[in-house]
Amino acid sequence: MKSQRQSQFIMWIGIASLLGGASSIVQAAEEKVIRPARERIIEGWLIAGSSEDEGRRKVSMNQIDSGGWPVFVDNRAKDVYDWGIRRFWLHNPFGTVSGEVMQFDQYLDARDAGLDVLTENFSEAWRPVTQGSFGEPVELIAYLGTADPDDDRLQTAFDSGNPAQVLGTMLACVKPLLMAGASIGADAAVKLPDDGPAFHFYKYLESIGIPIYVESRPKKANPKWSEFPVFAVDTWWKRSDPEVHQDAAVWALPNSQMKREVVRWIRDYPGKSTDAAVLEDIIQRTRAALLKGDTVILRTDGLRAAGVPFERLVEGIDEQLGIKSSSSAGSEISGKSPENSIRAKPLVPASTATGGDSNSATPATTTKGDRSTGILKINPSSSNGVEKSKARSKTKAKVNSQAKSKTKRK
Repeated sequence: MKSQRQSQFIMWIGIASLLGGASSIVQAAEEKVIRPARERIIEGWLIAGSSEDEGRRKVSMNQIDSGGWPVFVDNRAKDVYDWGIRRFWLHNPFGTVSGEVMQFDQYLDARDAGLDVLTENFSEAWRPVTQGSFGEPVELIAYLGTADPDDDRLQTAFDSGNPAQVLGTMLACVKPLLMAGASIGADAAVKLPDDGPAFHFYKYLESIGIPIYVESRPKKANPKWSEFPVFAVDTWWKRSDPEVHQDAAVWALPNSQMKREVVRWIRDYPGKSTDAAVLEDIIQRTRAALLKGDTVILRTDGLRAAGVPFERLVEGIDEQLGIKSSSSAGSEISGKSPENSIRAKPLVPASTATGGDSNSATPATTTKGDRSTGILKINPSSSNGVEKSKARSKTKAKVNSQAKSKTKRK
């Protein structure tokens, strides 16, 4: 029965794609494309899971306060953009609760629970940002739970045997993301069949220009998931590497079979420490992943508070990989392959680049102007936004001085 419903849904998706003007479901690129290094840094915010408050679906006030998403965009996202990052990751933006896995329909659950602070103004707050209100377009990736047919709401839709109801339910789950111009991250997607409704739903969204990131390392049993960009926690990506760990070789696809972008989240760094040794470690781990052609998600609060420039993460990476660097951090950030990326070629051997992917890896020191990429330098004066406050104070003083001069002349 379930197989019949899946076949009906797949047929409906095929019809919908034709009606929508999509000539065909997007196929994986023949060659993997590597973006410039500055486009492979993503700011990651753990939204759900930031507290144990079940009443707020485990979303802390430190992440989303009473001002909701508009305040988050103004007070959090803009600072990250100004530092140089053009891709943002929201992990479970509409919350989770204990006793259940991450839900694909978390937006509808939060709405039904009356948590307006999580659901209202999401698209209104983020749409201008994805369209370039900060100065350049930003890619927003909203990570939701898996579209598992065992989920209560999806199960009801699947059990109906009505393809239109299934599609309508799945679209309702991601409606605010689509309206915000966001990309979608799909939790535990690779555990599902790569010929089922979730796979074809994501393929359809991708075919009309909505980037999809699937978690985590694709399996030999369902290899087509490797046609999507893949997301994984950094430690798990390394632990599941079948070329390093024999037990993973039984089920896992190797790195070489990933056809799209690999996104690794350095999750064990909470993001606030300004200790020089801690920051140097996170910098080297980030650079090591970039040198492998991968993308990194991390929290940058500590780096920014310590006055570490964005360039410190990416300087010299493109040169070592033979990639033409983009002229600005936000060029062509749309989830699609930028023109100034290159087709994949043999990367710099680990022995000559970073000594492998270990935490102690140290890239070759390069110098640009008077800035060295080999040693981390902390600038205490910029800690906690002091430098920004000084600049604002100087501007205000200048304006006041000019006003007084005009008054005297009168």
